[in-house]
Amino acid sequence: MISVDKAIQIVLKKVKTLPSKNVPLQNAQGLCLAENIKADSDMPPFNRAAMDGYAVIAKNTTKTPVDLVVVENIRAGYNPKKTIRSGEAAKIMTGSVVPKGADSVIKVEETRPCDGKTGVRLLKTIKKGGNIAKKGEDLRAGKIVLRKGAKIRPPEIGILATVGADTVQVFSVPSVGIISTGDELVSVAKKPKPWQIRNSNSYSLAAQVRRTIGDVEILGIASDQKSKIRSLVQKGLKKDILILSGGVSMGEFDLVGEVLKDLGITIFFEKVALRPGKPTVFGKIGEKVIFALPGNPVSTMVTFELFVRPCIKKMMGFTRYHNQILLAELEQSITMKKKRREYRPALLRYLENRWVVSPVDWHGSGDLFSTTKANSLLIIDEKVERFKVGDRVEVMLIDDFS
Repeated sequence: MISVDKAIQIVLKKVKTLPSKNVPLQNAQGLCLAENIKADSDMPPFNRAAMDGYAVIAKNTTKTPVDLVVVENIRAGYNPKKTIRSGEAAKIMTGSVVPKGADSVIKVEETRPCDGKTGVRLLKTIKKGGNIAKKGEDLRAGKIVLRKGAKIRPPEIGILATVGADTVQVFSVPSVGIISTGDELVSVAKKPKPWQIRNSNSYSLAAQVRRTIGDVEILGIASDQKSKIRSLVQKGLKKDILILSGGVSMGEFDLVGEVLKDLGITIFFEKVALRPGKPTVFGKIGEKVIFALPGNPVSTMVTFELFVRPCIKKMMGFTRYHNQILLAELEQSITMKKKRREYRPALLRYLENRWVVSPVDWHGSGDLFSTTKANSLLIIDEKVERFKVGDRVEVMLIDDFS
C-alpha cells in the first residue's frame, strides 16, 4: 500500500500530454493553449478617447472658462479629417480616434455648449494626455499576450479574437470510457429489484469528466464474470483513458484486477493509504491509461478528484493539475479511526472574514446523498490522531465550488 502523494506522483509521471491540434476560436473555450500568442498590432492601435467629450489642446485650458470652435464630430469607427489647432476642439465619443493636434480629451460634463453647435465652453482645465489611452500602452505589436499552457477562458477568447486568432493551436482532449461492474447493477431506466441498485457511478463519473471537458462515453455495465469484464475492457481500451468502478476489493467476485493483468496491462499500484478509496488501481498498456476505482460512490468521487482529474489535466497540456487547497478553521472535533489520509465530504463557508469548515453528516463511502450537502473535501492528515474545534485544516475545493 502506497501513500496518496506517492500515488499521485506515479500517475503524473506515467502519463503524457497529448499532441496539439488547431481548432476554431469558438471551439477553444476550456482547452489548453499549445502555442504562445503574440499581438499583431499595438493595443490600442491609435490614440483613443477614454471619455465622451471634446478633443482639445491642453494649453488652451489653462484659463477657464474658455470658448473653443468645434470643427468636427468624431464617432467610433470614424477617421478624423481635421487637425486641431489653437482655439479649436472636436466633439468625440469614447473609443474614437483622437484627431491630430489634440493632446487631451475633456469630459463632456466639464463643458457647456455655446454659439449653437459651433462652439463649446470649457469649464475646467485639463493636463496634457488627460483621458486619452495612448497607442500601444496596453500592448506592443509582437509582444506575447498569452503563453503556452494557459487555460482558454472567456477573457482569453476575447484576447485571441483581438489579435485575429480565428484558429487556435491547443492540446488535444483525451477520450474517456467508463465501465461499471457488478451483478447488482441495473440501468438507470430500470426499476431495481430489492437486491439491485441503479448504475449511478457511471453518470456521476461522466459528470466529473465533463467538468474537465473530457470526451466521455459510458460503455455499459459488466457483470461479475471475467468474460464480460474482458469484453468491455477491450472495447474501452480504444479510449485514451478507461475508468472502471467496482470489482477491485478482495471479494470472491472482485475480478477487475485479474482481468486487467490477463490483458497485459501493467499495474503500477493497487492499494492507496486513503479513506475512502483504498482499493484504487492504476495501470497502462502502451499509451492507454486505466483507472479501476472502488465501487462505493463516495470512494469513486474522491479517487477521481485525487488521481483521474490530474491525469486528464496533464494529458490536456495544463501545468496545474490539482484542485485548489486552502486552510480553514474546523467547526467540530474529529478523531481519526485509521492511519490513512481521509478526504471527507465537507461544507466550507466564509464567515466573519475567515474560512470555516465542517464535515457533513455521512454514513460511510456508500452514502452518496451526503455529498449533495458538501462543496469541498476536508483533508484529515494521517499523522494526527485528533483535531479540535478551531484547528486549521486543509480543505480541497471542488471545481464548481459554491
